[in-house]
Amino acid sequence: MHAKIMFTSNFEDESLIIILKGNQWWPVFDQKSKDAEKIVTEMKDSVKESDIPLFLESKKFVLLSAVTETHGTLSFENNTWVLRLLNPNLSLLQLDCQVFVHKCIKHATQMQQTINFYDRPVQLVERNRKDPIIEGKILASKKDRLSYARKQKKVEYSIGVIGLSVFVVLLIVTYPWPFRDPGNQAQMWLFTIFEKLIGSVAITALISYAQFHAFYASLHEDSIKWSIAGEPEKKAIKTLI
Repeated sequence: MHAKIMFTSNFEDESLIIILKGNQWWPVFDQKSKDAEKIVTEMKDSVKESDIPLFLESKKFVLLSAVTETHGTLSFENNTWVLRLLNPNLSLLQLDCQVFVHKCIKHATQMQQTINFYDRPVQLVERNRKDPIIEGKILASKKDRLSYARKQKKVEYSIGVIGLSVFVVLLIVTYPWPFRDPGNQAQMWLFTIFEKLIGSVAITALISYAQFHAFYASLHEDSIKWSIAGEPEKKAIKTLI
């Protein structure tokens, strides 16, 4: 299984090395050793044929996880950092992708630096195949999390927004305006209906908003939200961390 993550950042090389070493991804062998060359050669098989020359010529770090045995490269190609990882275990590869994104976001926040992940899904693909098994949406910012929540909870979000708007309109309509005539039974009957609707609309809107907000709040725990690739409804799957 292999994965690919692309991002731009103003990180210095030292910052990336700190992240990699802190995550126990820095190999014990030298970056120019035969062991490193072996990993680069293996990673080349997962690179698009048209990108191979760029990959081989680019500045790169060789990675090897001491925990999950995931290995790969972090290369600088066309002003973009490209992380490529290999691991036969799908769950471990999924976990390493999440940890890397989480560590980068945390480091950028602490050091007041910038990092921008490409707005494309992280795809976990079997070697020598093109179609992904799992796709992950990187949630690196509040904007990303809000956008994802609105897509996943369209009904709850819509009911909450529309319900709030209707609630405000009903409050205005049922205000005791001077033109209201207590002696006009038809008018009073109509206003009574509006007044009774206020409570129902308010409760429905609040419940929908609470459901949407709970889902949005849960996204703060995930750096990547995974789903089964090819599912019409993008069925979400359990996040490992």
